Amino acid sequence: MSQDVALSVLQLVALTIPPIAVLIQMLRRSENLTWRMRKLSFGLVIVSVVAFIATGIAVLSYFLTYVAVPQLLVVAISLTIVGLVPFALFVAILYMEHREEFGP
Repeated sequence: MSQDVALSVLQLVALTIPPIAVLIQMLRRSENLTWRMRKLSFGLVIVSVVAFIATGIAVLSYFLTYVAVPQLLVVAISLTIVGLVPFALFVAILYMEHREEFGP
């Protein structure tokens, strides 16, 4: 049962990343948002990505601790988690660009 829940959590993370990328694209194109709303939006995105990374680490830790997971699967999950880090850095860079363009 716990394994099914852990796999469902990983699926949930995988399914929510594309909509976040779309929302970031929409934020980039928006012309009428105040700087405060842009700042809040970027903060929410960064918090989401960090939460996804933490969730992936927690699920991977669960698998390593309680389930005999093949090493290849551990590598795959680890690469997925590591793959979220550049996404978070991209959002941070995009935030700096928006700050120069729209910020105070």
